[in-house]
Amino acid sequence: MNTDLPILLLPGTLCDAALWAGLTLPPGARVLEAVRGRSLADAAQRALEGAPQRFHLIGFSLGAILAFELLRLAPERVARLTLISANPHAPNTAQLAAWEVQERQVRAGNFGALAESLCSGPHAGTLLAMARRLGPDAFLEQLALLRSRPDSRPTLAGYSGPLTLLAGREDAVTPVHLAEEMQALCPQAELHVVPGAGHYLPLDAPDALSDVLRETAYA
Repeated sequence: MNTDLPILLLPGTLCDAALWAGLTLPPGARVLEAVRGRSLADAAQRALEGAPQRFHLIGFSLGAILAFELLRLAPERVARLTLISANPHAPNTAQLAAWEVQERQVRAGNFGALAESLCSGPHAGTLLAMARRLGPDAFLEQLALLRSRPDSRPTLAGYSGPLTLLAGREDAVTPVHLAEEMQALCPQAELHVVPGAGHYLPLDAPDALSDVLRETAYA
């Protein structure tokens, strides 16, 4: 893989660097340990600390939301963008209501039970281990970031650099139609829909994701 362009990877909600453990990444790829911050702008500033001047930005889920904020804050530093399992919309009423319930559970001291209920499926053990490492304080910060996210479609429509979109065909959290919508906003975008993969694409299909990243390194 061409390493001329440094890589910065941003994980999702209740995820840490272990999200990317199955991928083949070039030496020197910088992995943000977790998305943390008092606001999206603060989280973006934290992600930029120690980052190269220009980089290939890769964001998964909440990390993609943070990637949109980086585009607003420092677009000149994003040389290439890859969005995985991404939603460019502002939150809807159902999401806000669900996050309010989750916050109440955490503040009532029930983070452990909530994490177990959220971490299901074939990667439940990996997801739960990441959630436990992050803990309730990080989750509360991330819920606040999710609530505050703006509609990022205008931001994405203004991005003219290389863009890769990845979606799992079976993803019920960020369905394929969201990636198709983003592709319509950016004619230069390449869309890869991975058969059999769900929302946690880096865990469901690490080899397929590694192949796409390898291809984009030479594009």
